[in-house]
Amino acid sequence: DYTVQSGISSVELMGGAVEQYAGIPNTEDKDEIRKWRKSVSMDKFKEIKKMFQKKNVKIHILKLGNYNWSDEELDYAFNVCRTLGAKGITMEVSDDVKRIAPIAEKHKLYIILHNHGQPGNPDFSFDRLLAHGSNVMLNFDIGHYFGATGIHPNELIQRLHDRIVSIHVKDKTAKTAADPAKNRSFGEGDTPVKEVLQLIRDKKWPIYCDIELE
Repeated sequence: DYTVQSGISSVELMGGAVEQYAGIPNTEDKDEIRKWRKSVSMDKFKEIKKMFQKKNVKIHILKLGNYNWSDEELDYAFNVCRTLGAKGITMEVSDDVKRIAPIAEKHKLYIILHNHGQPGNPDFSFDRLLAHGSNVMLNFDIGHYFGATGIHPNELIQRLHDRIVSIHVKDKTAKTAADPAKNRSFGEGDTPVKEVLQLIRDKKWPIYCDIELE
């Protein structure tokens, strides 16, 4: 209901809330949780999809899983993703995606990599990560990128737009600001949000633009 009130038509859904609704055990026992994931029915996840469909809200990405999950748990994550109608699951940028890329390909879904400040490291490379497979895509955070590098996000979006499923929209101060790379309300930071949105609109690229409120 909050999503509808906000005028938002599509979301990146957090996996924690999804698993809680589906009845994940309230325990820190990793073996018990792993056992649940390997055996749980998809029925509750189908209910979630119906709830969102009833409100005309799509689920385009599911944030579920991490690089420590077993292959069986990752199979579960992709099965949940498909059940919800999402395009893929998102995780933090890491060369560990090399292990997950073949699993994503098997499921015919995407593994979508999200950046924080890592692009500010001279050794960081989006191209190296994307080379791990055609099912590896980006969930590109323009605020973190601009705050860490000072480079206009449109340069990367122009070059890699066909490998970007979504962007995280936020306003941060510039790398060179007196208080650098800090989150601000829209219009109070230095991130070129307007230019990014105009580029995607004008090029008609199928890139979701998600407001990430921090």
